[in-house]
Amino acid sequence: MRARIACVILPLLAACNNGPRNGRTGDAIVDACLHWTACITPPPLSPNIDFSECATFSQGQFLPWRGQGVSMTPAQRDCIAAAGLDCTAALDCLSTPASCDAPTWSCDGDTLTFCDAFSGPRVVTRDCAAEGLHCVMLGGVQAFCGLGSCDPTSFTPSCAGSIVTACVPQTSWQDKSLGGLVIAAADCAEQDSSCVDSECVGNGAPCTPSPDTIGCDGNDVLTCASGHVARNHCSAGTHCGPTTGPGFSYGCLSDATNSQTVCEIDPNFDQCQGDSLEYCDDHGKHSLDCKSLGYAGCDSGHCVPK
Repeated sequence: MRARIACVILPLLAACNNGPRNGRTGDAIVDACLHWTACITPPPLSPNIDFSECATFSQGQFLPWRGQGVSMTPAQRDCIAAAGLDCTAALDCLSTPASCDAPTWSCDGDTLTFCDAFSGPRVVTRDCAAEGLHCVMLGGVQAFCGLGSCDPTSFTPSCAGSIVTACVPQTSWQDKSLGGLVIAAADCAEQDSSCVDSECVGNGAPCTPSPDTIGCDGNDVLTCASGHVARNHCSAGTHCGPTTGPGFSYGCLSDATNSQTVCEIDPNFDQCQGDSLEYCDDHGKHSLDCKSLGYAGCDSGHCVPK
C-alpha cells in the first residue's frame, strides 16, 4: 500500500465540453492520459499502462511506456486531449507510422528518436536540448535524455549550476544493465537555494537545521536547507499555512478548504472499479466512468475503446 502522499496538482475535473460521450472530461492532462492509455497496446515485459498513474503523477509531461515513458509538449498534450475517441488522431499527435521489428533508439545530436509498437510500429521524437539535457546512448543500444553517462559504482554527486547531479543505473527493455545516466536529482533554484558542495543551501538568513518546515512568508513555505532559509512557493489555488496532524508544521493549503489535500491511495488505485477509474488531483481522489465517456468499459487499469 502506498504511503499517504500529497497529490500532483491538476485542475478540477471539468464538465464535458461537447457532450457526455465524446471521451473528454475537459481537463487536458486527464484527457491526454485517458486517450493514450485507451489507444496504445501495452508492451510485453512491462508493467500495465494504466490511466490512474498517468493522470495523478505525470504532471502533463510524460505518458506511460517503457523506461522513462514518452514525453509530450503542452501542444501535444492538448492535441491528444482534443482527439476524444479517435485513436488514430490521438496517436498522430505524438507519433508517426514507421517500420521496426523491435524497440530501437537513436540520437541525432540531442534529438532522441524511438520506434516501438505503440499501436503498430510508430516513431516518437524528443528534443532533449529543449529540456536542458543531452541525448545519451547507453550500452550502444538505448538512448535517454540526461546530463551524461556515468559509472554508478564510482560516481560522485556534484553541482551543475543550481542542479545537484546523481547517477542512476539504467536497464534495457530486455532487462540488461546499461550503466548509469547522470540526472538532475534536485534543482536548488526551485527552493530559492544554491548548489554548494553537492547540496542545496538556502539563500536566506542563517537558521537552525530542522527536518520540519519552519514558517510562512506570504505564499512561501520556509524550510532550513543546510543552515540557511529556503522557500517553496505554493501554487495557484493554495496558500501557506499551519497544518494539522502528523507531518510538517507548515505547508500549502487549499484555498477552498484551508487544509492540505492528500489521497489515500489504496492497493486497487490503478485497477478498474467496475467501469470506473480513480485518480488524484489537488481536490483529492476522483473517479471517472469509462462508459459514460463513450468507451466500451474498463479493463487492466484503462478505458477500452468500442
